[in-house]
Amino acid sequence: MIFGVRLHSLKRTRVLTVLIVYLRRGTMKNKRIIPVIIVLVVVVGVTLYFELVRYMGTQSKRIEGSGVIEVTEIEVASKIAGRIVSLPFDEGEEVKQGDLLAKLSYDELSAQKLSALANLTNAEKNLKRARELFTTGSISQREFDNAVAAYNVAKGNYDYVMATIDQAVLYAPISGVVLSRNLEVGELAFPGTSIMTLADLTRAWIKIYVNEKHIGLIKHGQKALVFVDSYPDKPFAGKVVAIAQKAEFTPKTIQTKEERVKLVFAVKIAIDNADKKLKPGMPADAVILAGEQ
Repeated sequence: MIFGVRLHSLKRTRVLTVLIVYLRRGTMKNKRIIPVIIVLVVVVGVTLYFELVRYMGTQSKRIEGSGVIEVTEIEVASKIAGRIVSLPFDEGEEVKQGDLLAKLSYDELSAQKLSALANLTNAEKNLKRARELFTTGSISQREFDNAVAAYNVAKGNYDYVMATIDQAVLYAPISGVVLSRNLEVGELAFPGTSIMTLADLTRAWIKIYVNEKHIGLIKHGQKALVFVDSYPDKPFAGKVVAIAQKAEFTPKTIQTKEERVKLVFAVKIAIDNADKKLKPGMPADAVILAGEQ
């Protein structure tokens, strides 16, 4: 069953074996029947051969493609405007989730904090006094409600300033490597500005483009091997994790015009990169072992 031979193929094999044994025993005295036996042997053998070839062709077909190594990248962006005063990590250094990545100057926010705190303290005092007066009937319900509203506004302003100050310090959302520093100390960051790019090298993948006539052979979970020039003797294990549901023309990054006009499907292969040897941007070749999971 190693080659997945069907039942009727096994029967032909048994017939072939019996015929050979019969001939060896010398019981076939009529030599005129020997050519017939030879023809039968050839027919059975040829049939068995082509069935094996067809089975192996469907079960072990190798589908190849090329691409570049990609990894999970996260942009660490500022939520407020401010000048960068600290960037503890350089490009290529590893960080752990929760590490301080950047600190922005918040001198203006500090002044706002003092003002908001003073307003909140004053509103608390007014509310306390208004509560006492309202209890004794010295002020109306409306006057008391105004004091409560003033306190709520002051508290909201103070909380907003404090939350904004917290955003002046940026922490690593994941463990990974500093792929790039997009701003430097002393430069001004604006809301949405990417200060740093982190990469999780352990989560690597490659996207290849498979001709439409082969896409039916590819299934989720199929095994794959990935090769890069930096490690020519080390194949990296991978598996198919995504198959495009819509055909497209081969991307223009493909060199030849003939290849660019073909309809293809994108296939994503996740790669085991626990040792972090694969780096983003590395050219790579992938082989999908169709039929193996």
